[in-house]
Amino acid sequence: MAEPKRCKECNGIFQYVTSKQLCLSCSQKDEFEFRRIKEFLKDNPKSSVSMVASSLDISVSHIQKFIDEGRLEIVVK
Repeated sequence: MAEPKRCKECNGIFQYVTSKQLCLSCSQKDEFEFRRIKEFLKDNPKSSVSMVASSLDISVSHIQKFIDEGRLEIVVK
């Protein structure tokens, strides 16, 4: 059964039913940003985290979160 929780991103209350601790709106925004990053890296494979962040106006900490989760790998040679 779902229980009310606070979203880690916006602090709003939502029904917690998945392993993510984000409300639907923040979860969708998170996935959208992830897809933007993946597409950017596909077109610019040698980009650093700071280059991705400044090019897409996404915080370094948000990109680092994807790296920490194992969803994203940035390799600069």
